Amino acid sequence: MKAARLIVWFSVVSFVLIVIGAVFAFVGLGVLPVSRGVLVQWESAIYGAIMMGWGVTLFLVGRIAFRRGDQELLRALLYGVVVWLIVEALFSAYLGVWFNVGVDLIVLLLFGLPLVTRLRSR
Repeated sequence: MKAARLIVWFSVVSFVLIVIGAVFAFVGLGVLPVSRGVLVQWESAIYGAIMMGWGVTLFLVGRIAFRRGDQELLRALLYGVVVWLIVEALFSAYLGVWFNVGVDLIVLLLFGLPLVTRLRSR
């Protein structure tokens, strides 16, 4: 299969994931056919799995981006981290989970500082 077609495929699947994430963020997972008795545990498992996958992605792609000094890839990582942590912090503030707003800001600083520093070093 040609690269252009694979890019479209990957982009469409990624966009669908973004839309589903937005729906879950605004509507909640309670709309799914899951017993209320396991919903919080299931949400926790999903949240943990997403964090593991996102962490592996940041680890692997981040090492490549820093090693190569790839400005486009560094910017993409920065944008992904900013969207993740700002949206999470806004929902945390809205729901009154203030400790997590602080955690999000610290994590944003921990990821953002090396990314911005490397972006400015070129």
